[in-house]
Amino acid sequence: MSALQRLRQPYTILGLICLGMLCGVSIENLHFSDGLVGTAYHRTQMIWIVLGLIGAGIVATLDVAFVRKISPTFYQILVVLLAAVLVVGREINYSRRWIEIGPINIQPSEFMKLAIILVLADHFDRKRAQEAWALRQLAVPILMMMVPVVLINREPDLGTSLCVALIAGGILLYDGIHRRTLLTVLVVVLVGVPVAWQYGIIRNYQKGRVEAWLALDEDALQTNKRAAQGSQAEQALWAVGSGRILGKSGDDTRSSVLRHLPFVHTDFALASYAERFGMVGCTILFFLYFGIVSWALHLADQAQDRYDALVAVGVAGLLFWQFFINAGMVIGLLPVVGLTLPLVSYGGSSALTVLFSIGFLLNIATRRKAR
Repeated sequence: MSALQRLRQPYTILGLICLGMLCGVSIENLHFSDGLVGTAYHRTQMIWIVLGLIGAGIVATLDVAFVRKISPTFYQILVVLLAAVLVVGREINYSRRWIEIGPINIQPSEFMKLAIILVLADHFDRKRAQEAWALRQLAVPILMMMVPVVLINREPDLGTSLCVALIAGGILLYDGIHRRTLLTVLVVVLVGVPVAWQYGIIRNYQKGRVEAWLALDEDALQTNKRAAQGSQAEQALWAVGSGRILGKSGDDTRSSVLRHLPFVHTDFALASYAERFGMVGCTILFFLYFGIVSWALHLADQAQDRYDALVAVGVAGLLFWQFFINAGMVIGLLPVVGLTLPLVSYGGSSALTVLFSIGFLLNIATRRKAR
């Protein structure tokens, strides 16, 4: 079976159709949001998507041995950039996440999502274990994961650091982890979260968001600071709820709370989409993500070797967790964190990361086992 014939398989066609529709949703939704506030983000996003699709095509043709050779260097460069961001990065909304290169802002933490997939897949494949991984064997991959997680959280960017950790955890669980090791990790997390809360590792504004979500302190929520933190989620919920089943007309949405919702182009892009297209439109959007994630998991099942399977699982995790956290935040199931909705939200680094990841799925699809 030729590479072209492999790309004509139903799951691959489904995944590419879902990808194309998501790109279309992104441009249309940003165009609407631009009309509310007088910006032109949709034009820039079109450029990023075109560049990302070209990059995905290039990635799809790369030799896997070459990719594995340069992956550690790619990861190391991003670690250096993450450290540099803390010193010379551009500060926006009290966070340093971007490095300015002329007129372009690069967000290294976004590319780290892909880098962690590639280096962990390579490590687990090279250090192939006959049995499930024991804790003593996981020192190196845990260190690989913790270094960027700590640096990203220092920006601060809790959402992206959590996403990187979840992607790494998904790869490890897929590859196999000893039951005692899994229990040990869970205990460390359960103990570590309260310690991080108590001793300032979790920052005050992050605590405020969690408290606003849980309504732990009704008096504190009446203060201006906490009210501001809670208002984003509240306005987003109003927007989502007002969409009802089929959504609202264009005239109605233009006079809605979306005009006063911050980050409607990025973190809360789903709110504007939900108000306009309602539950039916959101269900369709969710199925588009489900289609791409299903394609990735199908490729993992049919992958030529262990490395390809781990990369495919990592890409599935990248899309799923980023979608899940963002959507959960917008509809009130999770506290507010700074994380974009894959492809639909505005952001060049985010769009390139997702599309390059799709390129690796195409690369795997051309080499999968014929069945």
